[in-house]
Amino acid sequence: MTVANRRRGADRRMKETPVDLERRSGLERRMIVESATAQIHAVLELLTELAEQGALRDDSRRLLDTAMIRLRYALERIEPE
Repeated sequence: MTVANRRRGADRRMKETPVDLERRSGLERRMIVESATAQIHAVLELLTELAEQGALRDDSRRLLDTAMIRLRYALERIEPE
């Protein structure tokens, strides 16, 4: 059976179920952003610790440095000013 044939069939839904629309308040959105920033800070600390141990090859170290720069940039963009 092809995708086109399946789409032509009868609607198989049994009944319509109303869905409550959840809206986040400004406080909830800020808490999510703060949680994300805290997680990024924690990741940066771990990556910095890894980089300082010197256990990485040069190419891996460059990739790690690039990732850390991108994380810091993302962090700057989401942190409240």
